[in-house]
Amino acid sequence: MERISFKELKRTLAARLKEKKSEHMDFWDEMHKKLEGKTGHLGIKGMNDPVLLAALRSFGDLRGKRVLDIGCGNGLATFFFAKHGAKVVSIDTSEVAIKNIDSLCKVNNIDNVQALIASAQDIDRFGVFDCIFGSMILHHIDPFDPFVKIMRRSLCDGGKAFFCENNASSPLLMWFRKNIVGRFHVPKYSDGKETPFSHDKILSLEKEFQVRVEYPELLMFRLIPVYLFRDRCYLPFAWLDRLFYRLPFLRKYSYVQYIYLSKA
Repeated sequence: MERISFKELKRTLAARLKEKKSEHMDFWDEMHKKLEGKTGHLGIKGMNDPVLLAALRSFGDLRGKRVLDIGCGNGLATFFFAKHGAKVVSIDTSEVAIKNIDSLCKVNNIDNVQALIASAQDIDRFGVFDCIFGSMILHHIDPFDPFVKIMRRSLCDGGKAFFCENNASSPLLMWFRKNIVGRFHVPKYSDGKETPFSHDKILSLEKEFQVRVEYPELLMFRLIPVYLFRDRCYLPFAWLDRLFYRLPFLRKYSYVQYIYLSKA
């Protein structure tokens, strides 16, 4: 493939996605507009984020390493890894999200971040990475099997990937999502196209990587106040999640999971 500059690649991919602009992309643009011009998340909040700390423990020393942040959103992970010395490439299909990150880099004199509007299917165009990160992004990617092969090409030998994902293993939660969410005044917090991450996709990952899945907490009962009570009465349900997390057989039904990948 002919080598082109980062700026030219950025323009090319942005133009391609603009041609394919869809309703779910508009949804995320509107979400990110709420964060436009804000710099607060560059502070201590990101340094203590449990998902990012788990990823950092897996990745190890990031100084001088290339890290890819897929679905970078508001840039929390991007700036976390940049502060730990990584050279970060951040991608998102939201033009607003990328503009926010570019602005934050300029305001804060950050020179080890490159952000561009791009699809996850394009990541092998950005070179080879030591580490790949994503939070709640894999379940958006379709088709998934071709992406897995692309991701393998994009990760160096011995490289690692870490993803925090939702989980489709609970029949009860999936029934509630299909039949209740978005109806009867129950809010819907998705773009209408996404579906929770299913076990068959874990099997797809296992064809190309060494895979380990971890359930860091039980996220089950806390969904009740989020969807039904507008975040009221939260503490009793949080207590139930902590209590039932002690039962190992229930953990696989948690709505949150960590997926660790390594390329042998």
